[in-house]
Amino acid sequence: MLEEWQRVEQDGTPVYVQPERPDWFVPDHEADCLLQELQCHGIGAAPLEKDLGGRTLTARRLVSQLADGPVSPYPGRYPLLSLHSLKECWFHLTDRCNLACQHCLFASSPASGATLAPEALAQGIAEAKGLGCTLFYFTGGEPFVYPGFVSMVSELLGDPKIHVVVLSNGLLIKEHLPGLLALPRGRFHLQLSLDGLAAQHEALRGKTTFAGLLESVGLLKEAGFPLTLSVAVNRANVRELAEIVALAAGLGIGNIHLLWHFVRGKGSIAQFVAPAEILPELIRAQEMAEKMGVRIDNVETMRSQVFSTPGTRHDLSNTGWESLAVGPDGVIYPSPALVGIADLACGPLADGLETVWRRSPVLEKIRRATLAASETYQANPLRFLVGGGDIDHSYLAGNELVGHDPYVELYNGLALWLISRQACRYPVRTQGEILLRMGEVRHDCPDGGEVALTHCNCVVSLAEDQGHATVREFYGRAALVCNEEIVNPFAPDQVLANFIPADSRKKSYGCGSPVKDAEPQPGEVLVYLGSGSGVECFMASPQVGPAGRVVGIDMTDEMLHLAAVAKAKVASRLGYDNVEFKKGFLEDLPLEETTADVVISNCVINLSPDKRQTLHEIFRILKPGGRLVVSDIVTDDPIPVTIKNNEQFRGECLGGALRQEDLLAMLRGAGFAGISLIKRFPYRVEGETRFYSLTFRAYKPKDSRRVEVIYRGPFGAVWTESGEMLLKGRRAAVTVSEAESLGDSLFVLDTHGAVSNLSLENSCCASPLELLPSSGCCATGPKEETGKIVALPPLRQPVNGRHPSGCMACG
Repeated sequence: MLEEWQRVEQDGTPVYVQPERPDWFVPDHEADCLLQELQCHGIGAAPLEKDLGGRTLTARRLVSQLADGPVSPYPGRYPLLSLHSLKECWFHLTDRCNLACQHCLFASSPASGATLAPEALAQGIAEAKGLGCTLFYFTGGEPFVYPGFVSMVSELLGDPKIHVVVLSNGLLIKEHLPGLLALPRGRFHLQLSLDGLAAQHEALRGKTTFAGLLESVGLLKEAGFPLTLSVAVNRANVRELAEIVALAAGLGIGNIHLLWHFVRGKGSIAQFVAPAEILPELIRAQEMAEKMGVRIDNVETMRSQVFSTPGTRHDLSNTGWESLAVGPDGVIYPSPALVGIADLACGPLADGLETVWRRSPVLEKIRRATLAASETYQANPLRFLVGGGDIDHSYLAGNELVGHDPYVELYNGLALWLISRQACRYPVRTQGEILLRMGEVRHDCPDGGEVALTHCNCVVSLAEDQGHATVREFYGRAALVCNEEIVNPFAPDQVLANFIPADSRKKSYGCGSPVKDAEPQPGEVLVYLGSGSGVECFMASPQVGPAGRVVGIDMTDEMLHLAAVAKAKVASRLGYDNVEFKKGFLEDLPLEETTADVVISNCVINLSPDKRQTLHEIFRILKPGGRLVVSDIVTDDPIPVTIKNNEQFRGECLGGALRQEDLLAMLRGAGFAGISLIKRFPYRVEGETRFYSLTFRAYKPKDSRRVEVIYRGPFGAVWTESGEMLLKGRRAAVTVSEAESLGDSLFVLDTHGAVSNLSLENSCCASPLELLPSSGCCATGPKEETGKIVALPPLRQPVNGRHPSGCMACG
């Protein structure tokens, strides 16, 4: 099983990759060393069990976490996809251009003449819309030299579902500005070419072009248009990428697209830069972008691929499936970069866009192409993460659709850098754990399938979501209209809480009610994550009382409004106001450190796009000794990727649910102790996957001091969370936190060996204090000077836990 994982390194950080599933994880140093031993010797080998010593529990946990079962055979993408609709259509309007750039893919110039006939353009747009297309790209040449271009775009944008993207050198903006001002800002997107700072840009594009571009940028920004700068990376500007980012930020531009150099047209091999040279410059540019608040969409695209669901295979691009290009000759081609290549002509537009899309032998060959059949990519463990490269680059570099993209090494390096960098962001509070695993952070925008398609490198990034939008919109709607699918079925106490407005109770969503299990005490500060309509906050309000405080955190404006309206009524009925609501994300809680005595949530952590960061944030705001009590959705087995990638299931708390043992591992990794499962109920069944509502408790350790204990039984031995084995009847030392979590299954001993944590009935003839100095129960030997008994720190009794003395229920 472990042999399926391949170990690679990125700047000293180990990353384990399962190529076929695909999946990955980053272990800490201790776990990495242990896994390498296990891969060499095999888990369960007798000599290794002996060598592991106290690491046996850690080894067993790791092996169990990584045991996801066999990988299903992958037949390639063709049997798993179908031609539902055309999502985007490119129109290379003309080869004419107002410039004659030294690296132009199509060698465009003012003298070039091929131009798409207006009638053909109108036909192509109409037929694309009929196939469901809502995203139209226009390129060239220079689109603004095309007759009637702005009026055509204006007419197209009359349909409120349509978005238009224009790739332009930006120099003709001023003369077309009056027409542009009438276009909707949210659906008209401009990607303007900038090929370096002033000297390098003008060396490629001509004198005064840099100043002209800056003038156009100023006009467009003043008019409120969102802009992207596109940089064709080449030998002349590769060292300027970070400075270009800074320039963009200074111009008020928030998005940059990097176009990897094509050796075609005027683009020469001398301008090509090897991936090993680009990667450090790209990283430097990304670090600059983060400081300046700029997005590099190539980085964000790769981020969305590596931080997706395990089992999601990115298998080549959407070319031929969801995307087509129409050339200036009226011929349909697979993609904009391949326009004009005779061997890849798919058929004339005159034959009908749908006919060519469905029947072209060229497009059928592209659709049948898959990484699963590529011998070249079998040696690349990241193949289904990076998607196998760009078919345009592959064809132009090697005359084949798959296996020749010269930038794959760059994609691999960027993917590993993103993974290792994310893993290093989390505090390390324990040893022998996984720091980060695929699926725990999500930046993807899935469509419900197990195969995902990448995009051609000519594209501009339109989306700016960071993983919250889908959930925010889902619960925003649920705040306005009750969603019966997610109404909380496990909160009967809410029905009796008449001091809470009925509308709030009706729109209380989740899978449990952790307030009762958390047992809030008078005067405590309770923080509720994902407070929604506020019901659970209002339930906790009378329990913490006037001296306490309840803080609800939610990211949804509609829910916050609903809670605020109800709050005034609740305060009036209770006679005091101790509840407040704050807007914020789980991954960045708007609270100071050590604020809360107790943090609770109800079916919310699974919605977070970064669950590990959420747990670290909870740990940060808890006071030492504070507790986390959560109701959430779990499974016993891995969740199918088709459920995880379904937006509806994500909103309903199923797509983001965790396997139970993975949840516990994440809690340990965040530093929590005393983790225990309180109750579990069947929640829902989807296909063969059973989901459960689990309520669990965990503590932020308060005291690292160690106390002596004896495990009482009934088992022969137990393991502590820190990996120490406690043999029944044998004296051992554990931390105070661990002693508290084990409750009355332990004798906690004082300095004299007396049991200090249980009320035990003594049958001896002397009191415990009289007996301590002597050697026997009833002996009356000479008094021994032993000094006073040193008091141990009082042990906290687990909330809702076992009783400290004889109980018929739990022993």
